[in-house]
Amino acid sequence: MNSCRWLVIVVLSLVQVTPSFSAPKHPKAFLIFTNVNIVNVRTGKIVPNMTVVAIDGKIEGIAKVALIGRGRNMQVINASGKYLMPGLWDMHAHSAGGPAKPWSEKVILPLYIANGITGIRDMGGDLELLEDRRSRIESGGLVGPNIVLGGPFLDGGKPQDYTIPVNTPEEGRKTVDELKSRGVDFIKVLSGIPREAYFAVAEEARRQKIPFAGHVPREVSAGEASAAGQHSIDHAADVMLACSSKETELRSKLIDAVAKDDAAAYTAAGLDILATYDPAKARSLFTQFARNGTWQVPTLVWWDTTARLRSPELATDPRLRYLPSAARKSWNQGTFQEQITPEHAAALQKTAARYSELARDMHAAGVPFLVGTDSPNPFVFPGFSLHEELQSLVKSGFTPAEALYAATLAPMEFLRRSDRGVVEKGHVADLVLLNANPLEDIRNTEKIAGVALRGRYFSREDLDKMLAQAEAAAQAEPSGAK
Repeated sequence: MNSCRWLVIVVLSLVQVTPSFSAPKHPKAFLIFTNVNIVNVRTGKIVPNMTVVAIDGKIEGIAKVALIGRGRNMQVINASGKYLMPGLWDMHAHSAGGPAKPWSEKVILPLYIANGITGIRDMGGDLELLEDRRSRIESGGLVGPNIVLGGPFLDGGKPQDYTIPVNTPEEGRKTVDELKSRGVDFIKVLSGIPREAYFAVAEEARRQKIPFAGHVPREVSAGEASAAGQHSIDHAADVMLACSSKETELRSKLIDAVAKDDAAAYTAAGLDILATYDPAKARSLFTQFARNGTWQVPTLVWWDTTARLRSPELATDPRLRYLPSAARKSWNQGTFQEQITPEHAAALQKTAARYSELARDMHAAGVPFLVGTDSPNPFVFPGFSLHEELQSLVKSGFTPAEALYAATLAPMEFLRRSDRGVVEKGHVADLVLLNANPLEDIRNTEKIAGVALRGRYFSREDLDKMLAQAEAAAQAEPSGAK
């Protein structure tokens, strides 16, 4: 090799794999990190003082000592004292349509990259817009994270934006077929799908060999969803109900409250669910999740933020400068103070605390977890919120290594892709360089020195410029996403 040589003295025992995402399309380039501490997310340990060589966005060599030659298209980063980890994945995000409708690509995509998020699972939105953005990202025409997408939501009732109504088994099977033909990566289900339609979706998804994930419908128990093959349960909302000793009675009350649009009755039933938690029933359910490989995406940051929507300090959050003008009305904190009574806020706070405990108990039982945020719901900021979710998981009982695993390698296991998620030879070099050790303090994931994505390296200066441009774009765009 003329443009770069390295002498390997000690090399980690690593596995060569074939990338499954599209390769970066640009002139061959070398990216070399010297004297870097590698965060091994498999073992939860640090491998100190290594040299990592990536060529065209793929890790080609890792060595204890290396001789680096000179050449064109070579970028050498002196990473002494720094920590290199895989890029983060937000496994429950909305980046186009749905909650993200007001967010243009000039705002939301830079926020992911600047926060070290190199991949997202988009959980519902504008399919055409998502397909367009993903295509331009993969071709190199747009800077953004890798996108795994589900397209429009499946829900019961009448047609709504970005939602396909599924009220009968026939509609369920037809919708799965149509979305599979469109090339979505999975099917996203919501809570309002009728029971028989849901099981038709599950059956057709199995036949079509496409995963389905999301909410558990109100007419279906979490245990039944797990048995039906639902790949992930997001928000864990029905999980708490399935752990109640009065599950059948309270499920009927929730369904009745939704039908009557009775928020007070719904809240009361929710508090009863918390009060009737049955540890023995919960253990049986968690064993089933672990056995079936039913992943959990608890979105603790969303639960916590929803419980604090009345809090005055939200109105002074410095990250509001990235909020698009079109989103300011829906994020008006004064409106939340009017809509949410103090009693309801107290119930939400109690609920958020119990969901943190639920995550702890499921994790202790061996249930697999993914990190997701449900951004950009109000005050759940794209990019930034993933670091809050990591911290929430640690507060609930995860070690920093376990939380990092759920945001890096676990998503690849979930997606059945073996080409990234670790800093190892043969893997894609979507990486985050940190100024401090995240295994000592999970908050150190926010201390980003640089991000490598698709063969390009963005320094701290580059990331700060990216954030400044996102801020300017947010303030300049009065309309929805483009």
